[in-house]
Amino acid sequence: MKFFQLFRKELKLLSNNKNKHENFLASAVEKRSAFFIFIFIIILISIIPSCSDKKEGDQKLIFSLTDSVMVNTETKKLLGDKLKFVLTGNFDEDSLQEIAAGIELSENNNWGIKFVLLEIKDSQLQQTYESGLLDGSFKDCLVNKIKFPNLNYDLIYYNSQDYFWGSGGGEVFAYVINFAERETFYAHLFSESRKPAELFLSKNISENDLRKFFISNFKKDYPGLKLASEDVSLEF
Repeated sequence: MKFFQLFRKELKLLSNNKNKHENFLASAVEKRSAFFIFIFIIILISIIPSCSDKKEGDQKLIFSLTDSVMVNTETKKLLGDKLKFVLTGNFDEDSLQEIAAGIELSENNNWGIKFVLLEIKDSQLQQTYESGLLDGSFKDCLVNKIKFPNLNYDLIYYNSQDYFWGSGGGEVFAYVINFAERETFYAHLFSESRKPAELFLSKNISENDLRKFFISNFKKDYPGLKLASEDVSLEF
């Protein structure tokens, strides 16, 4: 009888020791799992910002001058609500594409238009040139890219058309903007009541092709125009 009691007691001790050992192993496994989960979370947190930074960097690199929506949006961010037109082309002597834009001012004594050149530098759109303030308006005007045979880049041609013309006469402002040479060529057609139209060409027009360009364009609408030696300022 004592033998069986001692045997039972030994079995009980062995069982208790086994349970304690299993509980110890389970606890150790749980602690180790928790440790690895903690390390995984730390690594994940450190990776997410770097991925985000990479995406932001990639977005700066994908600016495309062939995307008209992007070009208009980014140009307006720089120039604001004064922006009136945007054209892309090769406006410089290199082979890269640039943006030509026009802004119109009507604040206090600053009244008129300006032509602006923008380029992509370091993946960012930047303004690199701005013309002086010129007479004219971008309302009901004509703005086009043009090219001359002796030049390997684009120019901008502006004509105010009939915006400053009334029943008793008026004036037309025309410009050719050479961004590569940072120069503006000017033609001013004017006519007062019962007088023939006259055309003044700016003194910096030395190229014969440019001179013919202005004269032939105006003669289409005013065949009897005369060339004026001096510019005038009409007051209505």
